[in-house]
Amino acid sequence: MDRVVGRFGVRLPLVIDEAQRLGGPLGLEFWNAIAHAYDFLDNLVLIITGSEMGVLEKVLGDPESPMYGRASVEVSTRKLTWAESLEFLSRGFSELGIKVPEDELTQAVNLLDGVVGWLTYYGYERAVGGRDVKSIVNEAIKLARQELENFLSTRVSTRYRAILKMLAAGIKEWSDIKRGLEQREGRTISDRVIHEALTALKQHSIIDENLNLTDPILRMAAETL
Repeated sequence: MDRVVGRFGVRLPLVIDEAQRLGGPLGLEFWNAIAHAYDFLDNLVLIITGSEMGVLEKVLGDPESPMYGRASVEVSTRKLTWAESLEFLSRGFSELGIKVPEDELTQAVNLLDGVVGWLTYYGYERAVGGRDVKSIVNEAIKLARQELENFLSTRVSTRYRAILKMLAAGIKEWSDIKRGLEQREGRTISDRVIHEALTALKQHSIIDENLNLTDPILRMAAETL
């Protein structure tokens, strides 16, 4: 690819999506190849994207990572405002020639809280399948729950489930989380254990620094655990 685009005097973007999933021995080989491309292939532009920023940052910030020390530019997304979300959906449907009632758009915007990914998911499912907001949101919750199950499958599942359910219910005080876990497990739990659990949830972009679930779909999915 590098040689071909070089003949035309252009640069080719190579996009690696959900890059945080590239771990283990295979991931090491992959990142070695990408580091080589970064160093020696002048006609490729590497774009690394992912939904778990704390994990993804290790690709560039961990001294043991093949990509450590490479210069990079970070592009962060943000939640859209209420008005931006409404415009995002309205313009998208307009470009497709689809008329969606104003009250339905308002309902979708209120439910999805400016998260671009979920707004896009709703817009696509509504345009392709013509389903209503409720059924699309229910399907989104199933997807989000599966992502949580994938996360839980590699950890002390019952403890993390309990923490997530407490956070989803609005219980965010450290002492309340500790007390809830100790009552559930019937033993004393150290502060270190809770700190490690909350840190892991932050690194995987499941909760933010204020211990809030990062989006409403994730919160509703956590309630079902």
